[in-house]
Amino acid sequence: MSFAGPDNLSRSSIFKVLLYFIACVALMFMLFTHQVFVSSETFYHKQLKRELNSETSTFSMLAATGNIENIRQSVANRSKQNNAFTYRISSASYSATSSSYPAVLSGNNVSVLNVTQPESIILLPNKEQLVIGINPELLQEYRDTVTPMLLTGIAIPVILMLAGATLFAVSILNKLSRVNQGMNRVIYGEKGVKLPVSRNDDEFDILAIHLNFLIEQVEKKENSLKSLSVGMAHDLRTPIARMKLRLESLLVTNNSPHQNELEACHDDLEILLGMFNGMLEIANLNSGKQNLEKEYVDLSKISQDVIEFLLPISDEKKQNLYLRQDAPYHLQGEPSLLFRAIYNLVENAIKYTPECGEIIVIVDNFGLVVTDNGYGVSDENKERIREPMFRVDRSRTHQGFGLGLSLVEAVIVCHGGELAFSDNNPGLRARLLLPPSY
Repeated sequence: MSFAGPDNLSRSSIFKVLLYFIACVALMFMLFTHQVFVSSETFYHKQLKRELNSETSTFSMLAATGNIENIRQSVANRSKQNNAFTYRISSASYSATSSSYPAVLSGNNVSVLNVTQPESIILLPNKEQLVIGINPELLQEYRDTVTPMLLTGIAIPVILMLAGATLFAVSILNKLSRVNQGMNRVIYGEKGVKLPVSRNDDEFDILAIHLNFLIEQVEKKENSLKSLSVGMAHDLRTPIARMKLRLESLLVTNNSPHQNELEACHDDLEILLGMFNGMLEIANLNSGKQNLEKEYVDLSKISQDVIEFLLPISDEKKQNLYLRQDAPYHLQGEPSLLFRAIYNLVENAIKYTPECGEIIVIVDNFGLVVTDNGYGVSDENKERIREPMFRVDRSRTHQGFGLGLSLVEAVIVCHGGELAFSDNNPGLRARLLLPPSY
């Protein structure tokens, strides 16, 4: 797919590294912002204390005049102005004062006590005291104003970094996804695959260019190897056929002292000739050189003919071989090739299913299925068993060259279909997925 979804992002090492980087940057930014907040609040406290000292000095000078009413009037006026300070006139407590403050002046003299504290106390001439304090709501208002600004200053950069990291990771994953898609097409045998190359000339374009060159070279080597194999099969078939005819002429005389050896050589040449003929036939089908004389075909009828032909072999192993028609299926095809394809599938099922096993040939709306309850095939070999000359270890105890399933796939592809394998638990399911029925 071209879009990197949540699952791909969660597995992406690029995205994880970006998240770790963002987490470290966000932590450092939070520590820096906290330090700025603490420093600004400390500075604001100092400013308020300076203003408190100034206010205390003003009222100290008023108290020095001895005019209590003037002081009370000033306190009332300042309280109405919603000042940054609170004012409270109360009876003086000398016992507490002497123990809490460093200096007390009696009489008409004025004492300013502990002005570095949030509250300042001024002793008045009439045995009362004026307490001036910083309005607590002012500090809370400062915090309510600054805190959202700082939180926003943290949240917005982190969100922007997360969005940028996600977009960056998605962009990288999309480019890698296109490369992986192209390579998957190559793995599944598609020819002529070209990875897209943009005009940016970045590292991904260089990677795509190198992979395109590699794919092209692999296809050239594969075509060269196939041509060599087909050429060898074609060239060797003629001398082998001549040797076979000579051996047959020698065997007809029936007076050779090496009769048994000649018969063994004749049988081996017969096998080699069959292998070369099979290779040439598969090559001709894959290349389209073999003309198909298609006609209206009933797949159930061909399957029944195959079963009747192979039934004696399955009876020898006491196997249950039968046809099940879930739906009729008709197509335009070459009857002899379809017969051979179905024959190879059923023969393989009989060969690799133990005694008293069951093989079912099913015709349905999608084509044909051959199921068995035999040994089965591992997942890593399901794609390889259709390759020419490939045989799983268990099959090496049986005679053959591994061309049967290759021929099946070549025949089905020529008819516009597909060969697929899956587990039957136990055993194997071989599906001939054909075009829609007529």
